[in-house]
Amino acid sequence: VLILLLGLSWMVVRRNLVRLSEVRDRRNAALLEQRKQQTLMKRRPDLLHQLQLVRGQLPRHPEGDDLKPVFARQVQTLAGETGLQLTGLTPDPEEELEELSLYRSAVRGTWSGNASQIIGFLVELQRLGAVADVRDLRIRSRSGDRESLSGTFVLEFVYARVPQSQIDAEIDTSPQ
Repeated sequence: VLILLLGLSWMVVRRNLVRLSEVRDRRNAALLEQRKQQTLMKRRPDLLHQLQLVRGQLPRHPEGDDLKPVFARQVQTLAGETGLQLTGLTPDPEEELEELSLYRSAVRGTWSGNASQIIGFLVELQRLGAVADVRDLRIRSRSGDRESLSGTFVLEFVYARVPQSQIDAEIDTSPQ
């Protein structure tokens, strides 16, 4: 009976120790998350200022316009300038980023070319500024030929939407 009582007691104590360990781990994780949030809250004014600077550089498009052809044309033009061959482009649907009052759209593409062409494409994309960003880039060597490469990419476009009247007012306003 004593051995049975000790065995049951050990099982209960062990189960409670495991629970205590789990509670301690959750508490530590919560404290870590709290510290991260406090650090972000301290940086919030700087982050908001940086967001406003970037937002000023983002393109603005009229509400309701279908931008998929515009973005596809931009990618094709950029590829044409660098000699990169696009073998396929697929625009993704527009997504609203409500908390930022911005919109995001992506273009998935497949390409072929050599190393200098894909590097030139990426450099020219970077020179455009806050127009598009590479979310995913995959490169593979084609059939053992070191010069010939192919791959896929996902370019992400972030922009603001404004009423058509604001776009027309900007066109009619003088630069000064």
